[in-house]
Amino acid sequence: MAEYLLKGAKMLAKTCPACGSPMFTYKDRTFCVMCELEEEKAAEKTKKSIKKPVEQSKVENRVSSSATELACALETTLITLSERIACEPDPDRCLSLMNTVKKGIEALKLLSQP
Repeated sequence: MAEYLLKGAKMLAKTCPACGSPMFTYKDRTFCVMCELEEEKAAEKTKKSIKKPVEQSKVENRVSSSATELACALETTLITLSERIACEPDPDRCLSLMNTVKKGIEALKLLSQP
């Protein structure tokens, strides 16, 4: 957070609905620093696991592969959120994180359906 403040970002009075951290505004963009960092970590892990696209004629394999990669990224995010829940002292933030995990699990179930 300090890094963004030093860059000139402004901390807002409202909090992130997902994690409860303060929201920031910088260059006409409003965002949560904590969620953005988690998304960057998940995206970095996803980039490492992404394989080169298959031939055009194998569209079904590509769709299946994309769903698998999305499921992996979602699982990584859910694990990260679960770790944050374990360390969260604020019960309201904890509940918010748990609701987010619940929705993520529901999304995973949808991805795994044929």
